[in-house]
Amino acid sequence: MDFDVIIIGSGPAGATAAMYLGRALGKDRVLIVDKAGFPRDKICGDAQGRKAANIMRELGIEEGYRQLPGHPVYGIKLSSPNGTEVDVDITTRDNPPPGYCHRRKVFDEYLHTCAEKWTTFKIMTVTDMIVEDGFVKGVKGKDADGEKEYRAHLVLAADGANSIVAQKFGLNKNPPDHFIVGTRQYYMGVTGLTDRIEIHLVKSLLPGYFWIFPLEDGMANVGLGMIVKDMNDKKVNLKAAQLKEIAENPLFKERFANATALEDIKGWNLPLASHHRKCYGNGFLLLGDAASLIDPLSGEGVGTAMISAKVAANTALSALKTNDFSEKFLKRYDEELWAEIGTEIEANYRLQKLGKRFPFLIDKLIGKAKKDEKFRKRIENMLPYTGGRQEMAKDSFVEELQQMEE
Repeated sequence: MDFDVIIIGSGPAGATAAMYLGRALGKDRVLIVDKAGFPRDKICGDAQGRKAANIMRELGIEEGYRQLPGHPVYGIKLSSPNGTEVDVDITTRDNPPPGYCHRRKVFDEYLHTCAEKWTTFKIMTVTDMIVEDGFVKGVKGKDADGEKEYRAHLVLAADGANSIVAQKFGLNKNPPDHFIVGTRQYYMGVTGLTDRIEIHLVKSLLPGYFWIFPLEDGMANVGLGMIVKDMNDKKVNLKAAQLKEIAENPLFKERFANATALEDIKGWNLPLASHHRKCYGNGFLLLGDAASLIDPLSGEGVGTAMISAKVAANTALSALKTNDFSEKFLKRYDEELWAEIGTEIEANYRLQKLGKRFPFLIDKLIGKAKKDEKFRKRIENMLPYTGGRQEMAKDSFVEELQQMEE
């Protein structure tokens, strides 16, 4: 074999898997292929939280990450459908920030540069898999010199929502209620930016939301996300909806009065983890967006992508050790991944559905958090941790909200 493992795509999932595998196997045994080099843009909300930081800490690259041009994040500004705003913090300012907003152009280049130290990298557009006796045995593609083929015992597909591997094996389908379309537009000069990301649950987009995330040098990432089914049912044009909120919503109108858009509004697709897709087969694994691992509540995908990369790398090492690349053996990747992320995904999906069915509960939640410091502290403890999210999704907590006085 040319390589032990080939990784398609050098975004957060691919680069992370490459670092784990390259360190274990050696630079010449792990190949990353990507259709383009770095730096390059990736349409995203640009926020990275605890999950990503934990992986980078484990890989020994967190310190360099913290030095990238971006903005520290200590909390969240939330607004309810009726326009009530509340600030909640994840930690105090005397602690290191638990998250950052880094443009993906900056963040992805950093991860890829770290991965290149440990692996072989080639720019190539993958066009197909090499399949023999029902097993993936490598990749076919084109580079500047023409057609190429590379073989490996195992292929890790980290090639995004439109993954060629997921498409080839019919593993790329999500129902419209498990798919989000998001927009993004960079701005300069939005007033009122702080060290909190902003999530605004505006009435017209529920259970989607409008966001404003702070970036370096006074820039902001502005966008919105909405479930495809709701978007179609309500006949919403997302670009028009974003411009309308900025121009007319009392929360934003003055803040954007003298702001300058740095680009046209761009859109991208986010397949949600609330639809648990099969993510493995004979000789291959799907990682990150290719495996539909976007959080159904927040729309965040970088953290779960990097977790999937770690689990996939461990599975790949076990497969190489036992020389077993069968679907039956590789199923352990799916089992271990969902043992790690499943509880939070399920709780967040329940919260997403509750917000859609009972928008008045969001008004109550944020209204109470604004008026009652003890309750706000309780909500703060729920935000970054799995256990807290589970509590928020319980019937008892929902009943508590329903019984609150207006």
